[in-house]
Formats: sequence, structure tokens, C-alpha cells
Amino acid sequence: MGCLVKVSGVVTRRSSVFPQLKVCRYNCTNCGYVLGPFSVSGPEPKMSGHVCPSCQAKGPYVLNTEQTVYCNYQKVTLQESPGSVPAGRLPRHKEVILTWDLIDTVRPGEEVEVTGVYNTSFDSEMNRKTGFPVFSTSVEANHVQRKDEADRNSLTEDEEREIQRLAKDPQIRQKILRSVAPSIHGHSNIKMAIALSMFGGQCKDVSSKHRIRGDINVLLLGDPGTAKSQFLKYVEKTAPRAIYTTGQGATAVGLTASVHKEPVTREWTL
Repeated sequence: MGCLVKVSGVVTRRSSVFPQLKVCRYNCTNCGYVLGPFSVSGPEPKMSGHVCPSCQAKGPYVLNTEQTVYCNYQKVTLQESPGSVPAGRLPRHKEVILTWDLIDTVRPGEEVEVTGVYNTSFDSEMNRKTGFPVFSTSVEANHVQRKDEADRNSLTEDEEREIQRLAKDPQIRQKILRSVAPSIHGHSNIKMAIALSMFGGQCKDVSSKHRIRGDINVLLLGDPGTAKSQFLKYVEKTAPRAIYTTGQGATAVGLTASVHKEPVTREWTL
């Protein structure tokens, strides 16, 4: 606890942006003396029992809104990548706190790497349910990087020049076809469909009324032992955002969406 950690996973949920109390001051209602500043890491501190240094009264106190400092924060849920989870075990998840300029930097469905401090906090809602003190853990992020940005930034100048040179090659279509799962003989139509799906295209808006997406879906059907899984494994190792998953970790009805109630906002979210 309290150490700097680095975790990676897929963002499954993102909350709205809320103000969080960081530094607060209080006014004494008897003499107007300003108490503080008080650094806040959890809920608003209670001032009962505090003695005013000016009039020696024990309150009451009111929050000084003019000298109180707030910061925006956002909660996201980070889940283990399905491709890294052993068969039969459900992916684990962890809450990540985003503050300041890290807010709205990630979206659900993106695979990210988070560097932050692993902290613990008292969970009153779980305490009421279980009947004994329960502490929840979360990661307070200091840096967030999307996996696609890391892969894009890892290209060197020589690699970019090589890509531009290959783009002008008239035989580039056949070269791409031969590079898709080269250990599998034949299946040129399947390889071309996989290549088109990996490269994608440009989405189009027809008269701002109808949107045509740029990527396609590929469904492979066949008898056992016809290299269907090998094609999937090739795409997983080649495409930067590909995730390999099986039905062993899913429910009996398949891969489904579920509805959860957000603990902070009490809203229902997917």
C-alpha cells in the first residue's frame, strides 16, 4: 500500500466528472475567525470538538466556500485483458482515480497502462453490508498511456520510410497476402478477408444522415482442425488492439452485457 505501481488492462466503465474536496477552511460563526487550511483525502472533515483560537468557542463552524479548493476527479474501472486471463477464471478489475488533466483521457473499450499510487480507503457501503470494517483499494493515477499510442510512438524513422516505400510497391497486395499466417498453406480468400479487417478503412458520412463504418467483421466457420484458431492467434499477435478470448470464461448464454449501479452517482450503467 502507498507504493507506485504500474498496471495494464481494458477500461470497462467510466464515471462522470465530479468535484473533490482537497483543501478546506472553516469560519467561526461567533467571531468570524478562519480556521485551516485542512488537507482532505476522504470525506469532508467534521469540526465538532475543535476550539476556535480567537474566541475559544467550540463552534458552530461553516465551510468557507471562497477559500476552499476543489479538484475534478473521475473513476474508471480497469479490467484484466481477456487474452491474459487463464481459461476458466473471470477477469479481475480495479478502480482507478483520474484527476486534473487525466480526466477523459480514456474511453471504455481502450487498453491502457496506468502508473499511480496504490491506496486504500474505508468503504462505508460495504461496511454496512458485511457488518465489519471493510477497506477498498484503488489506484490514484499519475500517468495514463493508451496501448495504441505506445505502439504508434514506437515506430522509428527508418520504419516509417519503409512503410511509405512499401505503399508505392505495385505488388504490395500479394506481399500482404503472403505475410498473413505464412505457416498455413492456401486459404487465400480467408487471408485476404483477415488482412482487410486488420487494415480497416475510412468511415464515411453520407449526407450527414447515414454513417458507413470503415471496418468489417469476419466470421470463420469450418470443421475441426482447419486452422481457424491459428488465424485468430495470428491476428492477436499482429494487431495492436486485438484481444483473444474464448467461451470458457463466459456465461452459458455467451458474451453478454450486464447492468450495474454506479456507487457514486447511483445511476445504472452498462
